[in-house]
Amino acid sequence: MRNIIFGIMAVLVAVSCSDKGVIYQTETYLWNKESVSSQENVAQAESEYKINTTALSKDGSPRAWECRNDVSRHGVFTGISVLETALYNMAVDEMINAVEEDGTLRTGALWKGVWTRDVSYSTILSLSYMLPQNVRNSLEVKIDRLGRIIQDTGTGGSWPCSSDRVIWAVAAWKLYVATGDMDWLKKVYPVILTSLESDAQALYDPETGLYKGESSFIDWRSQSYPTWMRAIDIYNSECLGTNVVYSEVLRTVARMAEILGEEDTAKEYQDRAANLTEAINKAFWMPENGFYGSYLYGKNGLYLCKRSETLGESLAVLWGVADKDKASRLMSDMPVSPWGPTIFWPQIESQFDYHNNAVWPFVTSYWGLAAIKADNSTAFLHAMASNVRLAALYATNYENFTSSTGNPYTTSKNSHNMLWSLSGFIGLYHRAFFGFEFREDGLSFSPYVPKELKGERSLMGFPYRNMKLNISVSGYGDEVKEFVLDGKRQKNAFVPADLEGEHSVEIKMGGRTDKSYITIREYTVAPECPEVSLVDSTIIWSAIPNATSYTILHDNVPVVQTADTSYVLPQAAEGEWQVLAVDAAGNEGFTSAPVRIYSEENVVPVNVKINEQKGLQVTVQVEIAEDGEYALDWCYSNGHWNEKSSNKCSVRTLYVDGIEKGVSVFPQLAKDDWEITGWSNAVKMNLAAGSHTVQLMYLDTNVNMNKDTDYAIVRDFRITRCL
Repeated sequence: MRNIIFGIMAVLVAVSCSDKGVIYQTETYLWNKESVSSQENVAQAESEYKINTTALSKDGSPRAWECRNDVSRHGVFTGISVLETALYNMAVDEMINAVEEDGTLRTGALWKGVWTRDVSYSTILSLSYMLPQNVRNSLEVKIDRLGRIIQDTGTGGSWPCSSDRVIWAVAAWKLYVATGDMDWLKKVYPVILTSLESDAQALYDPETGLYKGESSFIDWRSQSYPTWMRAIDIYNSECLGTNVVYSEVLRTVARMAEILGEEDTAKEYQDRAANLTEAINKAFWMPENGFYGSYLYGKNGLYLCKRSETLGESLAVLWGVADKDKASRLMSDMPVSPWGPTIFWPQIESQFDYHNNAVWPFVTSYWGLAAIKADNSTAFLHAMASNVRLAALYATNYENFTSSTGNPYTTSKNSHNMLWSLSGFIGLYHRAFFGFEFREDGLSFSPYVPKELKGERSLMGFPYRNMKLNISVSGYGDEVKEFVLDGKRQKNAFVPADLEGEHSVEIKMGGRTDKSYITIREYTVAPECPEVSLVDSTIIWSAIPNATSYTILHDNVPVVQTADTSYVLPQAAEGEWQVLAVDAAGNEGFTSAPVRIYSEENVVPVNVKINEQKGLQVTVQVEIAEDGEYALDWCYSNGHWNEKSSNKCSVRTLYVDGIEKGVSVFPQLAKDDWEITGWSNAVKMNLAAGSHTVQLMYLDTNVNMNKDTDYAIVRDFRITRCL
């Protein structure tokens, strides 16, 4: 009831009108069995191999899809309508289009080559069993010559500012589960362990129990972070999605170790996964909202950004980070747009449409899979309908579309024939309508068919390991009433992995599924980020449109809420001060850039080039006046590239008095400009009064993704007394 009390449209009902053929309807579009209509455009299937639409291409030319490949070799699907069948065939047709001449998988029609996160998320969704050899080829090219997973895109010179490369490990595991290839498992296991060793040193925060780095896949910086945050601040952030990925990777490694007989390693990684899961729920869960916050951010302290983040939320449900109660609340209470779940919510008014104000079908597919696990059929239908609308009306699997309008032509970049979009479409069909669950010992079936989608479906000649399966499912619900394998009723809905040849599977559903509800909200923006300045002992800022109040934070802890646009600091004002704007609905904007006030701060000139030879790089002697906690960072230059791309971030291990204390990270700042300076991350530690030796060392675990260009210029060393 509270959603209605607060004026939220809690649900747009999925209409079941068998006489009219309506499957799902919102205020923005209508999905019938044989057509999809939206904003005066209509799409329908001429046959199982052709889709016509009145929606035009971006250049005004007509659109249509007609099959160009032999999709039958991946099994012949027949749905409850010609349109459903054609949409599935289009996804498989475009999947075949994505296979390059060298046997790897192209990221999208406009995105050539293999990208680590794209191919990994696509593999998890469906490609592990649809194109196992092509997946293997693609994953193999993302191993560098040092035997690590490649972080090929992201902020500030890639790893460790962007740190979601480990999703590759989950994809590698899914490939093993689908194929049973023990040689593959033995090959990838040391690669994953080597990568995690570097990550444990560069990214793990023992204070929070979380990993640092950019939100997984949301790598256009100002699209989801305040503009004052530089690459080093994004490195310092701790994000929901990336940490959920790590939790699943740690569980995956534990299972790999069990299979390979390494019991001690298995126990170690099981414990790490359990600890990380606990840390995620402690840091990100917002009981007052019913979903997780997206990331912790700041300078010398961290504050929770209260925006939702759909991929991270979905993976938390799918991989058991969210318990049953949290999963149920999350799927019902997290705001989604009428067109589908946005990448995050609320939006940023000053930003263009790409990750901001956008729906991405591959994320929607993960959200739909999470809806199945949480048994929220309304959420599942909303996800399926969102993907069906886009694919049908535009006759391709686009990467994204603007969430406030449903238009795929108004985002900054968009590609058709997009790998993770089409793999999500296939995976959602398979997981829902047939209930595929690939296990090490075989294939289990647990279909999830809402009443609105009841009927008979088949997938004939589906290749699985050394067999071809002829599968049929009838009825609706989430309970298997009858499971028949090769004409014999079975107690369990399961096909063992060691069967060979052709086999038949017949499934009759026994009804049920919990409709539950979803929270649909129209386009919503949070207040913009204030720009704060210090005048004498007062911080001031300009009024923010739509803000009704401002929260003052001291070292990331809220201390005052005010309607004024200034605040007189107390006498004990040392530390970092920030302001965030809040609107009438309670939506928070980003915190402002911190205003630093420190009386005990010492800067020591260094001016040394940290080079690409392993070993000692810099030595600095410092005097500490009294015992206490101190933050150590470095002023530096890295002119290898700008902050937006490339892979030339430098990392060095920080030692104090011969003891390892963490890493210092030197992201790219500008292309071919070595005069621009920035500060590295600050490493905090307790130091006793007296003389201390601070050193930077270049170790094997520090080597960046470029490998051949790994240096920076260290200008100054700074040590600040923490209060």
